[in-house]
Amino acid sequence: MIDTGLYQNQIDALDTLDIMNYERIFKIFELSVNSKDFYTYNILKRVDFPEIDNEFVEYRDVLNNTPLTILSYKIYGDIKSWWILYLLNKDKFVGAPFIVEGGTQIKYIKDSFRTSIYQDINNATTYGGRHY
Repeated sequence: MIDTGLYQNQIDALDTLDIMNYERIFKIFELSVNSKDFYTYNILKRVDFPEIDNEFVEYRDVLNNTPLTILSYKIYGDIKSWWILYLLNKDKFVGAPFIVEGGTQIKYIKDSFRTSIYQDINNATTYGGRHY
């Protein structure tokens, strides 16, 4: 049996994900084989960000080549928010997609708005496989 209608936090057999986790916004494929359950995310789904008003974002100059996980930790105190930095700044990635080159200015969501924006993303309607 294949089930694609549930998110990870709705499946009792799986750990609950924090709101900051990228995986939280995708539904799960569940496949049972020989009485064993296997779960996978639909990695073909795509998330696009609408333009975010300047009142919700701040800017940071990146001095040295830095992975998104490290920037997420420096800005938010966790590495889970790398994906939000990527989506907000994906036009600035030329070579290595998860490394911000030194001398680049990136934008990020102000910490005071982060949870509410993540919640909006999680509650967003999906059209044509894209979250809005």
